[in-house]
Amino acid sequence: MAEVQDKVRQSAAAKAGQKPSRKRGRPAAADSMKITQDILTEATRMFLELGYEGTAMDAVATNLGIPRTTLYKRFSDKADLLQSVIDAKIASWSELNTRRDPALSHDLVEQLTSYVGAMLLWGTNPEVRAITKLAGNLAGALGSGFLGHNQKGYRNLHALIVTSVRDYGPAQGFKMRDPEGAADLVMAVTGGTIAIRPEGKPFSEDEAKTVAASLVDRIVRGAEAW
Repeated sequence: MAEVQDKVRQSAAAKAGQKPSRKRGRPAAADSMKITQDILTEATRMFLELGYEGTAMDAVATNLGIPRTTLYKRFSDKADLLQSVIDAKIASWSELNTRRDPALSHDLVEQLTSYVGAMLLWGTNPEVRAITKLAGNLAGALGSGFLGHNQKGYRNLHALIVTSVRDYGPAQGFKMRDPEGAADLVMAVTGGTIAIRPEGKPFSEDEAKTVAASLVDRIVRGAEAW
């Protein structure tokens, strides 16, 4: 009887020509992270090229060749997907722009000029402006969420400037009664310069350095610069 069963199994396997397939389980953590990153990359491209209204969740899934269920398991709707795109962009921009340059000297003016130059480059970057405008077109929680992340990035940069002012200002003759207020002024002047910069005309690195040096010089010299 056992021999008959063995022959039956061998015959079935021969007819199939292959081993029985295993059931697919959940993707490995690395694979899952790659899928999420691929979704964010494609969604970013589509949002920037087609706008919010022109981007469809189904189209994102189709372009990537993944099931709609895979997409919706990660992002509940289009607003959630855009929020995640913005989160990822803000995180990368903040990380780049709040990093203290170890090559900088302890000269306060040099440090402030470096920070302001980085902000001018970042703030007039076409992608940054496009993402900001895209988020601004949305109402409710998504808009406030973007504002919150912008405020977080602002606070990080502000704290970096306060530290430089507090640590290196006194050695250069600045009394520094209000380092936080000094940082407010630097951020406000830089933000105003970015706001009046025409779209489509991002600062080049050389131009950002020149403008930053001029802004910091005027801030440091105060009324004497008028």
